[in-house]
Parts: sequence; C-alpha cells; structure tokens
Amino acid sequence: MKLTVVPNRNMIFASIAIGWAVNLDYNEVALGVHAGDHTIYPDCRPVFIAELRAIASVSNFKPIEVYTPFLFMDKGDIAILGKKLNVDYLLTHTCYEGRKIPCGKCGACQERKYAFEKAQLKDPLIN
Repeated sequence: MKLTVVPNRNMIFASIAIGWAVNLDYNEVALGVHAGDHTIYPDCRPVFIAELRAIASVSNFKPIEVYTPFLFMDKGDIAILGKKLNVDYLLTHTCYEGRKIPCGKCGACQERKYAFEKAQLKDPLIN
C-alpha cells in the first residue's frame, strides 16, 4: 500500500471540497477516511481530522462542518453497515489496476476481500 501514498492527498481534496461547499452555500463536506488507513496515511488519522475541522471552521466567513462517518471503522465494519443499508456492491469499485473485476492482488483488492469476508458477503464482482 505504500505505493498508493500521495503526500497531503486528503488535505488537497478537503481544501477543494471546502471551497466548493462555500461556493455552493453548503454547510458541510464528507470524507471517506476510515480506521484501516490510519497507519499508512497520516491525513486519515483522527488528529488530522480534528485539525481539519478546526481549519474548516475559520478558513472562510462561513464555517464548514467536516463529516467523517467512517473515521473509527475499518473496511469490514463499513461493509457490514453497507449490508444493513442494502448497498448495491455491483456499483462499487476498488482495484488499483483499473479493472472492473478486482485483480485480487493489489492492496485495495485485498482490503475489499477482507471487508466482504468480515461482512459475510459474496463479492458480486467476482464470479
């Protein structure tokens, strides 16, 4: 997964999202950061999110709330929640190889496999 690290990626995306939210007169933005990313991506950790929330509250004339519903959940927990919410997993994509059918080898596919196993779900993208 170290190959997927883009320094400050979530700060960049969050800055764009916050600017867009201000422009569209929205009150909040949502980020999909999750607990499984805490060890490898510094900008997915709770301390970063706390600081981002502080910045988002003062960086414009209108404070923007930063919503991170998965911050303390791993991908397995997210898949379990998706199962409860009847998420259509045919509409999801994970593979870093860009394939519609997961390659099964890249880090993202390994995490996807773990998530489906934890949720006791069959991945609909795999025959």
